[in-house]
Amino acid sequence: MDDWESLRAPLDAVREGQADEESITKAVDAAELVASAAGEPPAELPHAAREWVETHGVPPDDLVELAVRSMKQIANENEWWRERTNDLRFRLGDIAAP
Repeated sequence: MDDWESLRAPLDAVREGQADEESITKAVDAAELVASAAGEPPAELPHAAREWVETHGVPPDDLVELAVRSMKQIANENEWWRERTNDLRFRLGDIAAP
């Protein structure tokens, strides 16, 4: 993923109904970069992701909102994804809250 716009594609794909494993995984990865760049990284952020975050700064607000909506949709796919994205959804919610 090269820039903020490249993160939109996998998030939009999920919002448009692409619920296959690959699409969901790409969307979760994109949302993790959004959350991390906004100051809410996971406990262990991989080195490559950390470098990406440090290079790109703070994400646009509309991208954070898209990530929130996408992760909510993914969580509704099944219990496994709900549990897998629980921490991420919590961190994104902290960012999006006024």
